[in-house]
Amino acid sequence: MSSTLRNKMAPRGLQRGISSVLFMLLSGLSLGAMVFGAIYYVRGLQSQSVTVHALTQAQLKAWNGVEAVRQYLFQLGAADAAKLSPNQAVTFAGLSGISASVVDVVAADSSNCGGGTRVGFNITGSSGGANALLAATFCAKGNGGAPSGGGKPAAVNIKGNLDLGGKLDVLGDPNTKVVVDGKVTGSGSLSGINNLYATGDITLGGGNNLDVLFSEGSINLSGSGIYSSVQAMKNVTLSGGVGVGSLTANGTVTIESNTVTDLTALGNVTMNSAAKVVNLKSGGNVLGNNSQISGQALVVGNYEERSNGSVASGKYGGSLISPAWNTQINMSRQAGLTLNVTPLTAGTVSSPKFDAYAYKSIANYVFERVGSDTKVTVNNVNSISNGTYFLVGNGGNQDYLCTSNSFSAASCPAKICAGYSDYNSCFSYSNGKWTVAGTTMAPGVAWFKGDLETASGTYYNSWIATGNINTGGNNVTWAVNYAGYANVCTNSRFPSLAPSNFCKAGDSKLQSVPSGNIAFGSGGYVGSVYSGGKIDLSASNDIYGSVLAGDILTTGGSTTVHGYVSAGRLGSNTGNSTLGASTKIDLRNLPSGFDPGSTDPVAAEPLSATLLWSRYR
Repeated sequence: MSSTLRNKMAPRGLQRGISSVLFMLLSGLSLGAMVFGAIYYVRGLQSQSVTVHALTQAQLKAWNGVEAVRQYLFQLGAADAAKLSPNQAVTFAGLSGISASVVDVVAADSSNCGGGTRVGFNITGSSGGANALLAATFCAKGNGGAPSGGGKPAAVNIKGNLDLGGKLDVLGDPNTKVVVDGKVTGSGSLSGINNLYATGDITLGGGNNLDVLFSEGSINLSGSGIYSSVQAMKNVTLSGGVGVGSLTANGTVTIESNTVTDLTALGNVTMNSAAKVVNLKSGGNVLGNNSQISGQALVVGNYEERSNGSVASGKYGGSLISPAWNTQINMSRQAGLTLNVTPLTAGTVSSPKFDAYAYKSIANYVFERVGSDTKVTVNNVNSISNGTYFLVGNGGNQDYLCTSNSFSAASCPAKICAGYSDYNSCFSYSNGKWTVAGTTMAPGVAWFKGDLETASGTYYNSWIATGNINTGGNNVTWAVNYAGYANVCTNSRFPSLAPSNFCKAGDSKLQSVPSGNIAFGSGGYVGSVYSGGKIDLSASNDIYGSVLAGDILTTGGSTTVHGYVSAGRLGSNTGNSTLGASTKIDLRNLPSGFDPGSTDPVAAEPLSATLLWSRYR
């Protein structure tokens, strides 16, 4: 090959070598990029997996926080849950990675929470740097603490006007209080009442022996009563042989031949017919007619005596008018005389409420009419499985709970009531009204849809009805908590049908359940309309437990209630609540298991806390 030819071919071979090297270099770079890309992708998947895992753990912690908050509200109940405030933080002892704060609180929420307390929370779960935020809203019901307001409830708590007739005695509590959100009118005999408070006028006659009367209106007293203290935000009128220790009125005072130790009125005072007062203060004028003031009189306006009255000492700011021959008015003028007297102000009145439907789910026996059949739903009764049964009677086999509507030993696990004989049923139903009459029934809380009459017999039951309740014959009712362990858990007539929520296995003491404090409770809401709620105890009754009328209460005959009574005036029954004939409220020797707390039935509602809704934020 010639040198010329070699010289021509050399550059081409060199170019081919350079191309090969460049191709290999680019291929290596491409493979390196692929390797590094794969490594980055794997690391990304690992990081994403860690992030997803952390977020999942954070969400789990947030839901754990939801359950922790629910249990926290369950322990509080409605009353204490209502005391929470927005932005308040809630801590969780022993739970890490969970925090919560209150968003809003709505007490007595009837639209979403059935009258309980609705509480909104922001709940945060944290894990591995990830956070999950849940907005959750709960409903808390029942009362987990002391009765609202603390202390004892009023022995009698009435919403609406109250008529008092016959003889009313309250026994066993020197601090007994009667509260009426309305007017009080009576002409009978009252005793054993420490404090009678009314938002309306009080008009009483007869022979009463009371400590304190307070009215946000006026007070008119006649008869022969003795009162330690009479206080009215308007006017006071006394007549007859009424005697008062301390009398205070924001308005005027008129007395006849009465005796008053200390009389204070921001308005005018009129004393007629030899009225006797020890000390008198008036922010207006005083007119006397043969009246006697044996202590001191301080009168901002004029003092006038029209007859042979007397004043031991005193001052007036206006003028003195008396007959010239009467020299017994020992008073001097003080221009600009003022009194250091604080006007009376209203107290706080808690109106009672009752809704039978709140107790349906916790009653031991629920009676409902379905067509021509009586259905009984059983809950927490030994020897009977929870469920709904037919109430069946056949010949000598009456008042059995059966799985079908005909009697057979195999399908009927228990007899729940003893009639007057084996051939008499305890239960009858007509036109929406149940009647219970016999000797006794299996103990527990008995709930009825409709009206209810409990007639003759001795019962260890808490009676609750959605309609009205009345008694008949000689009725003796023991509320379950009042009845005690022996009558409820080892009942001689129904020993195998103990209510298990009151009678714990292996325990020889009755377990107190709030609904067991009720002897009679009536009335309930159907939607927004209240139905029933009247309780009429006009027969001969001996009742051990509290009586809670959702609307009005009437007593008559010879009635003794060993407990507390209330009426909520929520329904449409006509007339006023009436305590008449011979009525006793006996608060002596109340058993330890009987703890009525507040007469407000919310206090007797079982504790519950439920999640209404939630969402991630």
